[in-house]
Parts: sequence; structure tokens; C-alpha cells
Amino acid sequence: MMSWISALVWVVLASTGPAHEPETPPARPVLVELFTSQGCPLCPAANLYLGELDERDDVIALGFGVDYWDIYGWRDTYAQPAFTERQRTYKNRLNVPRVYTPQFVIDGAAEAEGQQTDAILSALQRRRMAMMAGVHVTTQATGNGNHTIEVSGTPPSASEVWLAVFEPGWHTVAVGAGENAGLDMQLYNPVRALIPLGHWAGGAA
Repeated sequence: MMSWISALVWVVLASTGPAHEPETPPARPVLVELFTSQGCPLCPAANLYLGELDERDDVIALGFGVDYWDIYGWRDTYAQPAFTERQRTYKNRLNVPRVYTPQFVIDGAAEAEGQQTDAILSALQRRRMAMMAGVHVTTQATGNGNHTIEVSGTPPSASEVWLAVFEPGWHTVAVGAGENAGLDMQLYNPVRALIPLGHWAGGAA
């Protein structure tokens, strides 16, 4: 695996229980996904805010490039149809009328427009209060580029385990056409691949 690629494993709960204050701090940060496009005029500011959110200890921030802006003159260098489909899945799950950018999805349970920072922060707080503390994910290098992933604990419901492969930190893309033509656009933690590792209902796996 190339040195500029990092991997992240996270557990997505299929459903959530009522919000409550956990007895101990949550075992994992809240996942914040930004659906973005290099052709979207509102997305540069949202990408900057994604990086700002990732400065918090309780957040994991990832950027997903969607491809439906490509028809307007610029082919997004990070966009993938699978990421657009992921956003459409959230549209149905969260009862959003349409897909759009920039869209923040907080832990798969809430969404907000890129400029709605108060709504994003409120959703982060609600997710921290609702999260279970007993889920743990660890990885260990085993040589030759291989890793062992262990998941343990007791989720409140059946869950899915995902592996995200992304380029960590800030990356600059010189946009040559479309709505952002001429802009050196800053992207944060852009995802390159999203791999389902399987279902998990609790215990060691």
C-alpha cells in the first residue's frame, strides 16, 4: 500500500436507540462524511469546514466525491459512482428529498447542508449522547502489507463493518473547467475506496 494512503475501519449500526448520556466516554469518535464535488461552487467552503471539524478529538472526517457534477464541464478526480450511490442510500434512509452538495452526514443518522454549521454541531452532540461505549475496533500489521482487524463489544443492534481507504490531510486540485474553473480547490481526507468487511452482531470477530 502506498505511503500516502491511510485506512480507517469503522462500525455502522443498523439502527439507533434513544439518546442517553453514556456512563463512560464513547469508544469511538463520531463519523462525519462530506459529499462534495470539485464542480460544486459551494463545496470549497464545506471542505475547509470538514478539516476544521477533524481537529476535534471526537470526530473522524472523510470526504466523498460524487460524480453527478461531472456533466457541467469538469470531471472530479476523486469522484466515484459508488460514493454517489452511498449518498443516495442516505437520501432514502434519512428521508431527504434529493441528493445535493455539499452535504454532511453525521454518523449515518443525521444530515445537514454544508453551510448549516449549527445543525452539524447539534447533530454531533446528539450522536455522542446516543452512542454506545462498548464497541472497539483494533488493527495490527502482520507483514507484507497485510493487517488483522478485530472488532469486539456489544452493539445495540446488528452492524456493518467498513474499511475506508483515503488520502490523509489536505490535497490541492487545480480545477480546469466548470463552476470552479481556475480554482485551486482544497480537499480534506478524500476517500479512494470504501470496502464492506461484513456484518457483525457483537462479540469478538
